Amino acid sequence: MIKLIAADMDGTLLDSQKRLPAGLFPALAEMRRRGIRFAIASGRQYYNLAAQFPGFENELLFLCENGTMIFDKGAPIFLEPMKREDWQLLTAKLREIPGACPILCCPDTAYCENTGAEFEENGRMYYKRLKTVDDLLKVEANVCKIAVYDLFGAEQNSYPAMKRAVGDRFQVTLSGERWIDIMGESNKGTGLKALEKLCGVSPEETMAFGDYLNDTEMMGACFYSCAMANAHPELKKLARFWVPSNDEDGVMRAIRQMTGLGGGPAVLEVPCGSPEYRENLALRDRVLRKPLGLSLFDEDLSAEGGYRHFSAVENGRVVGTMMMLPDPDAPDAVRMKQVAVEEAFRGRDIGRKLWELFRGAARREGAKRVTVHARKTAAGFYEKLGFSAAGGEFAEVGIPHIPMEYRL
Repeated sequence: MIKLIAADMDGTLLDSQKRLPAGLFPALAEMRRRGIRFAIASGRQYYNLAAQFPGFENELLFLCENGTMIFDKGAPIFLEPMKREDWQLLTAKLREIPGACPILCCPDTAYCENTGAEFEENGRMYYKRLKTVDDLLKVEANVCKIAVYDLFGAEQNSYPAMKRAVGDRFQVTLSGERWIDIMGESNKGTGLKALEKLCGVSPEETMAFGDYLNDTEMMGACFYSCAMANAHPELKKLARFWVPSNDEDGVMRAIRQMTGLGGGPAVLEVPCGSPEYRENLALRDRVLRKPLGLSLFDEDLSAEGGYRHFSAVENGRVVGTMMMLPDPDAPDAVRMKQVAVEEAFRGRDIGRKLWELFRGAARREGAKRVTVHARKTAAGFYEKLGFSAAGGEFAEVGIPHIPMEYRL
């Protein structure tokens, strides 16, 4: 189950008006009660972030400055400072790029030079503690990251210029239309891995949300990687899940669905071999095989390591399951199999909720259709989901089935 959740701020948790979700604070209290840690994973400064969570600033974890710092209860618990000669070299090269306005990001404050009204307005939007100095090269502090505000647009100006200048020696990442971040070996992915270790959770128990390219490595540091509908196309290619946009309360909607925070069972994908997967097997055997006088465990399950497995979980117990695999007969389709709901939990929309998660994952896979060999007795359930018959009746595991499909 999910024990750690990390969410980017701008374009992800915040809507386009820079507002937090309306139901966030009650949800944070409930997550705290359930033992789920919530982390803000942002390119922003800690002091700017903490000010937006009054009453919760000592409850949340802050993976800030794009993973180069982690704060807990107001104190840094993880830092990755750059070598002095490295940040000085980078600062000197940035001075050669017209419109590039560097900020040296340090644990206690950030430093900039006087670069005009536009930079002042945007810099202080993200840096609550920002000190103007005459010469950045003379700063005496642990510099963990260099943020750059670009007056001319980062993707066309400072980003390609710095990529050419430093190659692969440093990490140069787009963090917004007018922002780039430059780090040594750190990023949100290394920061999230450090946070997982500090919290004693595994990547399979971690969920992360992002929208831009500075979230790239974070998508690979957890099992439940979620890209917003408004995310950069390249980030969407890396995420396991797509969720509604930041203006559609996408983060909270996904959290409620996949943790059961909104009431009812949680519906989530589970790794093959996990405790939930093993409970899936037991449920499938109990519901789908034993009534036929068969045993699931007499079958060859070795291929299931390459399939995707979905569970409905209530009070720590798996009460519904569904499985996705490539359709062996259709390259544009995925096959749904092994759909089962515990008898006592039927009539509670568990199958439909699992289907909604499955359908989103199928679209993420690029499938055009979902196929299923439906038991004849369950055909009505699939029809309600929008499936239609795709052939004549046939026998499978000794009982009548109907091939059905859903066009995505």
